[in-house]
Amino acid sequence: MALRLGTVTTIVASSADAALDFLQLHDAAFSGRSLLDSAHVFAHYTHSMGWLPTSSPRWHSLRKVCSAELFAPHSLDTQQSLRLRRDKVRRLVSHVARLAREGVPVGVNRLAFVNAVNLLSSTIFSTELADIDDDSSSSSSSFEGVLAETNAAVGLPNVSDFFPEVAWLDPQGLRRRIESLFERLHAMIDKQIERRLQERAAAATAPMKDFLDVLLDYRGAEDGGALIVRRSCR
Repeated sequence: MALRLGTVTTIVASSADAALDFLQLHDAAFSGRSLLDSAHVFAHYTHSMGWLPTSSPRWHSLRKVCSAELFAPHSLDTQQSLRLRRDKVRRLVSHVARLAREGVPVGVNRLAFVNAVNLLSSTIFSTELADIDDDSSSSSSSFEGVLAETNAAVGLPNVSDFFPEVAWLDPQGLRRRIESLFERLHAMIDKQIERRLQERAAAATAPMKDFLDVLLDYRGAEDGGALIVRRSCR
C-alpha cells in the first residue's frame, strides 16, 4: 500500500508477504531512515548512528565500538554496571516511597525519563545529569529540561518533512528552535568532555573507564581523538 504524505511517497507493508520482503529478504536495503529536516541541524545526519546509512564506514566504526564496549555482555555484567543499575532502582524506589508518604502524586513519565537519562549519563560520563529528587531540575536551563524540550520539538509534525521544497523557508521555525536547543545540549556535553580531558591531562585521578574514556582512547579509521568523541556523544 502506498500513501502520499505531501510530496513524499510512503510504502506500507500491509501484508505478511510484503513484511517478509521488507524485513527479511531486503532488510539491508530498507534499514535506513528517511532524513527529517531536523537531522540537518549541525549536519547531525553525517555523524549520528541513528541517521547514518548502514553502508557508511563511520556507522561501522561507531557500531563496532558500541558493540564491543557499551552493549557487550562483559560490559553489562560487570560489578560496576550491576551496582549502577541497582543504585538507580534503589533511588527510584526511595523517591516514590517518599512521595507516597507525603501524599504527592507520582509523575511516572518524568521519573522514567530522568532514570533513563541518569543511567545513560552515568554509563557514559560517570555522573548524573538530572536530579530525580529536584523537580526544578526540569527547568528549561537544565540538561533534563533541554533534552525533554528537544525531544518534543523533534517529534512535532514538520511541514518541511512532507514538502522538502519549502524546507529552506523553515515555515514553522522548527529548525531554528531545534538548532538553539542543540547548541545548549552540545555546550553541556562539551563541558563534560573538557572536564575529563583536563583530568586525564593532569593525571590527577585514575581513568574512570566509562564509555567516555573508551571513546577518548578510541581511534577510528575516519576520526580520532576528541573529534569522534564530541560528535558521537552529541
